[in-house]
Amino acid sequence: MPERNIHVLRVEGLQWVIEPGDSSGGRQFFPNRAEAIAAGAAKAQEQRVDLIIHTRDGRIGRRKSFSSAPLDVKG
Repeated sequence: MPERNIHVLRVEGLQWVIEPGDSSGGRQFFPNRAEAIAAGAAKAQEQRVDLIIHTRDGRIGRRKSFSSAPLDVKG
């Protein structure tokens, strides 16, 4: 099952993008991280998926869930 989450990441120098995790294309470019996060959060909330925010070096920094599915949490 393809991942439907929205990713915020840095590409091509200093540009930030939001893109769907299912590799369907549809990248949207932003001049800074804050604008990309705001747009990504709105899109993730609309689609009821997770927003995954990557650090400057590409690692996952934060994850915010907008889905209605419960998280698998033990304990």
